[in-house]
Amino acid sequence: MAVNKRVSSRRPKTSKDLLAHNEPPTAHKQRLAGKSQDIHAEIHRLECFISAAPRISRQQRLARINVVPPHEMETPAHQRKHVGRLPLQQQIAIKRERMLLLAELGIIGISIVGIIGWLNQHLHFLR
Repeated sequence: MAVNKRVSSRRPKTSKDLLAHNEPPTAHKQRLAGKSQDIHAEIHRLECFISAAPRISRQQRLARINVVPPHEMETPAHQRKHVGRLPLQQQIAIKRERMLLLAELGIIGISIVGIIGWLNQHLHFLR
């Protein structure tokens, strides 16, 4: 029968493993205290960053808003780009607006021609 005997590890021990087993408890406590302080410092830094996040985002948004857009010569600023077909109601409204502008232009043109004709009749500057 096989006897239970201790088998040595196949993994060679590193110098850190050897030091960890041989270090006194006070050194171990000091090392853990140092790690604890590092962790607390990192937590404090992250909490400060989280509490400052709204202010930073507000500053970034204001910086984006205050930038003047580039001047575009190809397309006027008031012109909208249509991606697809407009709904029928919008098409009708646009056509109606264009027709009213055309009628207004016609009325203004006829009135200018009429005023010039009336002035010509009385002042005779186009003969």
